Amino acid sequence: MLALYGLLTRVGEVVAAPALRSRRLRAHHERLGIYPPELLERVRNRPLLWLHNASVGELLAARPLLGRFRESLEGWRIVLTTTSLAGRDLARKLPEGDGAVLLPLDSPRCVARALDSLSPSLFVFTETEIWPGLLRALERRRVPAVLVSGRVSPRAYRRYRWIRPLLRPVLGAVAAFGMQSDAEAERIRSLGAPAARVHVTGSLKSDAPAPTAAFEIGSGGALWIAASTHAGEEEACARAFLELRARYAHLRLLLAPRHLDRLGEVEALLRGLGVAFVRRTALGERGWWGEPPVLLLDTLGELAGLYPAATAAFVGGTLVPVGGHNLLEPARAAVPVVYGPHVDNVAEVARALEAAGGAVRVNEAAELTTPLAALFADPQTARTIGRAARSALGASGSVEANLRVALGCLDGARCA
Repeated sequence: MLALYGLLTRVGEVVAAPALRSRRLRAHHERLGIYPPELLERVRNRPLLWLHNASVGELLAARPLLGRFRESLEGWRIVLTTTSLAGRDLARKLPEGDGAVLLPLDSPRCVARALDSLSPSLFVFTETEIWPGLLRALERRRVPAVLVSGRVSPRAYRRYRWIRPLLRPVLGAVAAFGMQSDAEAERIRSLGAPAARVHVTGSLKSDAPAPTAAFEIGSGGALWIAASTHAGEEEACARAFLELRARYAHLRLLLAPRHLDRLGEVEALLRGLGVAFVRRTALGERGWWGEPPVLLLDTLGELAGLYPAATAAFVGGTLVPVGGHNLLEPARAAVPVVYGPHVDNVAEVARALEAAGGAVRVNEAAELTTPLAALFADPQTARTIGRAARSALGASGSVEANLRVALGCLDGARCA
């Protein structure tokens, strides 16, 4: 099965390479394992940590761990990879790294070219980024690969079971697994990870410090943040907002779609409903004081710093069958959390929040207004529920636990 996967990725590379080499897609050359000469010169003849994060959220959550790697690996270079241009651009701004590039295509030649260029001594990857070609190539070169803050949601587990024959040898190539919970650890073992290499280290998102806001939000009136929304959820939130604003005249909504390439679609929706809004980038350095009443967040990396100003938060990917997004960020900011029924990706956090009385789960879009109205009507109760959400998280010590697992693999490629 791995041979078939290798053949398919070779074919994919042959098809994609001409386009990726074109001037029009110059920014994507790195997907072929072709990296800037100045980066290669910077890391030449130095031990190198390669840290991969798929998304902007994972990158920001991993930043404290990145800082600890910088402190612990004196004389090393650190190169970051992401799967998106937006993530790479953000990674290049982080002072803890020595450079950031795109993850290569998972084909034999692209992976070999990347490994020849970077020559890593340790590869660390987060959450659920399983790339068979890359992981097997690292194993052949005796470079330990370590999964940190690992996650296998029930939904992902059901999919992975169909390809267990492919996954078992790939997971066998991983030196150590730092999983977010006992349930995640059990799932990864069931998929073929060697039991002795699996550790429970917690979620890096639990320990990530809340960033400060990049611009000021005025304090007049309640603020509802609808975060990481998908198609269908923006309309539900906009209609709920119109209904709630008829009762709470100074209510404001900060709407943060999950995918910025959908902003035009969301703007058209808001205009069609007669909702006045402004884009975050249109404000520049100015703050937002509630006029117009809806702020459309069209930037990456700012959302977490804005939660402390919120009265309540809705987290998307939950009213539609996506599986849910980051519940930890609003909870860590002591903000009551509302979400829909589809929370497979964040089930354990959802259970903890509900058990502590820090969150409300609704079954459908029509139910959104009821818990939100109660929070806006009683700010003291909202603050109490927010504190319960924050207390439910506790202190995981995940950064240090994941650091120990990763550094423990430097003495050998197996970290049982």
